[in-house]
Amino acid sequence: MTDVNKSKTQIINSVDDALDLYAPPPAGFTGMVGLEVEMALYKPGYPKPDIPTAETMIRMQADLKKKGHDAQLEAAGVLEYASPPVALQDVTSLVRRVESDIAEFTDAAKAYGYDRAPYSILPTTTLQDAMDNMVARERLVTSIGAMQGIFDPVTLNIPLLTTGVQTSFSPKDSDEMFRMMYRAYAMTPLLIASMNASSGFIRNEETRDDTHFRAKYYEAYGSSGAIADSFLNASNGEELVRNHIEAVFNTRMHFAYDTDGKIIPSTPDRVITFASLAAEGLNTLSNYELAETFIYNDVKICNLRDAEGNVVGKRLEVRAADSGMTQGASSLLMTAALVPEGRAAQAFEAVLKDYGFTLDPRQDAELLRASRKAAVEHGGNFMDIPFGKGSMRDFAMDVAAILVDCYDGRGVGPELAKLTEVLMTGECDAKRFKAQAPELKDVVSSLNAAATAETLPANPRLSGMRPGSAR
Repeated sequence: MTDVNKSKTQIINSVDDALDLYAPPPAGFTGMVGLEVEMALYKPGYPKPDIPTAETMIRMQADLKKKGHDAQLEAAGVLEYASPPVALQDVTSLVRRVESDIAEFTDAAKAYGYDRAPYSILPTTTLQDAMDNMVARERLVTSIGAMQGIFDPVTLNIPLLTTGVQTSFSPKDSDEMFRMMYRAYAMTPLLIASMNASSGFIRNEETRDDTHFRAKYYEAYGSSGAIADSFLNASNGEELVRNHIEAVFNTRMHFAYDTDGKIIPSTPDRVITFASLAAEGLNTLSNYELAETFIYNDVKICNLRDAEGNVVGKRLEVRAADSGMTQGASSLLMTAALVPEGRAAQAFEAVLKDYGFTLDPRQDAELLRASRKAAVEHGGNFMDIPFGKGSMRDFAMDVAAILVDCYDGRGVGPELAKLTEVLMTGECDAKRFKAQAPELKDVVSSLNAAATAETLPANPRLSGMRPGSAR
């Protein structure tokens, strides 16, 4: 959860007042890429695995920070890795670093008896489990409380239960941002489908649901989730920025800051928007930046910061990929090739035209929505779904060819092979999980058998577990 500086008192009354916030960043901050990977942690147990307490998570975070890692904590039982930003031409070195760093995060969890789940959602954790083990940060606790009153309750599943992978890019100006955003949104259905790491179960419920949970939950945010209307109604960078500023003015805020930096929560009787804060003189830059953080579109406009945390411009965050055992490297390779400007992006746009896209969001809005819907509501078909005016399987193979051409001979052979295998075969993690563990009891047994914790409570379903898998 992104924090903002509470002391920025500049008043923003209109779209024009906010335009300078979207001016081109200093050249040294553009052309960069970074990665964030959220990891759900668990300890084997029966009748269901356990998640770490808040105190345990805080200790893990401290251990990793001592080693120089940017370790962050999500709401409950989730450890987040954030890479340093690197120049796009160095993305292959970042892939190798990410693999090494995440191995250290996994080791840090194991030191406390916890393993990293292969799923984007630990299927046995209930909302109450998460609430009982939530890290008690003021902003987080206030947000969770406000969400219960001002949104569809399903949105609580997002911060409390789900994990994802985000890649970040820093465009040089608003027009480049617009073009990058188009490619990112066009890629989103493929990210949803190919990076799907769901077991098919959630909240310890025994009924399977062949829906992409994370992507479906984000739709409950309305205009602040899924595909941004500000993008679909733009034809260039200037229109995108103006539309986005208007969206920031009108998005529902979980809370705002008063003149002393104290939190004012939204309630069902008083749903705060940035526009509504003007009546109290609280339409400050701090609250504007805060309002922007409450937009959860698949492709998000965020603050770009320097090493000291000062805001120097805006970046794009591509957010649709699930988290799993290989999704960090796979998402990074795919997005870093196709989202930024370059030869691979040009090839990607040519492929998109073959599937009926014009590269104009206004003309392509329905095709973009329909393609996302097919990936979200796949009904057990996983990657055997429509995309554009063709099929996702064909599209995925076309993308695989672009990626092989982009990364051939650049030292990421094993990571590229894992990604292209999914794209060429349609065998995403979620499809494999369904075949291997079709029922919730099978998922629990699989988790317990794979864990390497110190002790394991007796479990009659684990009689055939391999020796030494729990010690």
